[in-house]
Amino acid sequence: MEAAGLEIIVVDDASPAADPELSFPARIVSQFQQESPWPVVYLEHQENKGILEARRTAVQAATGDYIFCLDSDDTLPPTSLSSQYHHAMAEDADIVHGRAQVVVNREYGCALDSQTESSLLKSVQRKAGAIYPGQLKDGAILQSVLVDKTQNTFLWGKLIRRELYLHALDSIPSVYCSMADDLLQYVLIAHHACSYFGIGEVVYNYTINTGISSHTKITSLERWEQVCSAASVFTVLFNCVEDMSAPFSAEQKDSIRNLCRFYLINNLQQLQLFVVPELYPEAHRLLCEFWGPDFVRQAESFLQKK
Repeated sequence: MEAAGLEIIVVDDASPAADPELSFPARIVSQFQQESPWPVVYLEHQENKGILEARRTAVQAATGDYIFCLDSDDTLPPTSLSSQYHHAMAEDADIVHGRAQVVVNREYGCALDSQTESSLLKSVQRKAGAIYPGQLKDGAILQSVLVDKTQNTFLWGKLIRRELYLHALDSIPSVYCSMADDLLQYVLIAHHACSYFGIGEVVYNYTINTGISSHTKITSLERWEQVCSAASVFTVLFNCVEDMSAPFSAEQKDSIRNLCRFYLINNLQQLQLFVVPELYPEAHRLLCEFWGPDFVRQAESFLQKK
């Protein structure tokens, strides 16, 4: 990818200006704009809208042919974008998917002991490494994601044609979510895509112990609500699936239902492992409010039997 063809879009989703650790994002980006060899666009939300809406703002503001999502706590290898762009041009691909390397940021520490951390790294690396090697076309792309499980549903690590990304976003109403937003967007992107190409190169460094999805102590109900927002994603996804003119197959719908159960069980495990004890009763009430008390009871019964 030539330097002249690259643009960087930073979306500030209403970061609290009073937080000294943030050092005023606008000031940081302003300095970066002066030093960057590429155009840097800085956009602000006046109120917090969640990750999905931040991505929507960025994709709509972009002017290039392809989109690459980089979360604020992750990094890229030096040749990541140029390599993926080369393959996109060579294969005329809607999606180019590369490998991710999963890392722990020692500066932030981790709330887990070394054995559990090692197990977690292996588990997340296995999910991040789910890449179909080579080319997929049309319906085989969504089948790979939902049924064959030969692709992960993360947005990071993928170069996505902007026109395709916008088409998928058109199907998604405005929704606040900070968890599972990648899943919602990528399932619809894969549904609309005509061509996919998977490569073996590491194109993304994914940090597991920072950000909303990190495995660290949860000490506020606001943070916990962000975790539970995965429930909102599935409400939207189920509605989108039913509204599609090109229908999802029965086994694809079953896979989405299984993913829904998986995310609820994951929320329950986070409640048990990471929510501080003094917040537990209210956090459990919020979990039931998001997912529905009957669904939560079913998931709790499942975990007790394991």
